[in-house]
Amino acid sequence: MQLARLKLKQGRGTKIGKVKLGLLCIGGYPLTWKGRSGELSTEEFDDAFRDQLQALGYDVVSTSSDLFDAEGDARAEYLIGGTINMMSVDACYPHSGLGDSHSAKGTALMDVEWQIYDRINRTVVARVTTRQGYKQSKTDPGGISSLIVTAFGENVRALAATEDMRKYLIGERREAIVSRRPDAGQPPVMMNLPTQAVRNLSEAVGSTVLVQSGSGHGSGFLISREGYFLTNSHVVASARYVKLRWSDGLEELGEVVRVDKGRDIALIKGVARDRAALRIEQEAIEVGADVYAIGAPLDPKYQNSVTKGVISARRIEDGYGFLQSDVSVNPGNSGGPLVNARGDVVGITVKGVRISNSPQSINFFIPAHEALEFLSINGK
Repeated sequence: MQLARLKLKQGRGTKIGKVKLGLLCIGGYPLTWKGRSGELSTEEFDDAFRDQLQALGYDVVSTSSDLFDAEGDARAEYLIGGTINMMSVDACYPHSGLGDSHSAKGTALMDVEWQIYDRINRTVVARVTTRQGYKQSKTDPGGISSLIVTAFGENVRALAATEDMRKYLIGERREAIVSRRPDAGQPPVMMNLPTQAVRNLSEAVGSTVLVQSGSGHGSGFLISREGYFLTNSHVVASARYVKLRWSDGLEELGEVVRVDKGRDIALIKGVARDRAALRIEQEAIEVGADVYAIGAPLDPKYQNSVTKGVISARRIEDGYGFLQSDVSVNPGNSGGPLVNARGDVVGITVKGVRISNSPQSINFFIPAHEALEFLSINGK
């Protein structure tokens, strides 16, 4: 889920509380809202939204998420919107006489009207109202802003406790050590899958493409001579057609023919241009093995970039298996191949850990053979 929109009904100049001064917290002045009514920036409240819900086990896509791409918010199946109908603040700056005009204590109360929006069915599935507050007994250097954001966090916690939230957003409980399996109901896609590896790493680069959609760019790679490519679901987002750019700059249109949002994988049909299709490695790669990531990190102009690392571990997250590696990847690498020393694809770049928007050499890749399984791709 994702906090998508936040509104405030109280307009500029509206009295929202009072500010007191000094150790006795007396006197002071009225507190008025200096911003405009209407849309609020979700950035200030996003951390509180994410922290409260992740602590309760919800999967949250946020502006400070560790997903690579800005378009990664397409992963969120539910969008949460809130309207703050009332906000009241009673704050005190006890050390104002000592020159500290930032540290404050006090209380904040707000009424929030929430909407839960189902992106797949394109409808609001629930409306919930919460009324929660927060009391800060000791001074906090965050001042009044900290009071307001923390009170918002209490309303998020109250939202999470509602029956509607649990009904729509909590799926079947799964054991962390059990991997999810693909849907067996969809018909297979038959294609000629290569049985031999490419001759060298340069040839693998030549079979990797830049994938551009309306929401940004990522990477992809050729897997059959019929012109089928693999990439991430979040790279293509909801697009039916995407632009594919080869390593030599030639561009063509590709059609998104199958997607598995849970496994974050997509199949694109384009033209192979007599390029060598990359072979999918079916055997599990060993921890410590050398690997190479190919893609277009950060900007399309860096297409064809190759970085080297090792397999650090195998992980299971939310029931899905991942390869972990220290190989350097960035936004734009998503959907690109992770190949072994022979040039066989062992993984597909999907996400990484970023702190303060800085990469941490902890990156995750979809095991390549699982992409075939989840998209029901079979070799002829």
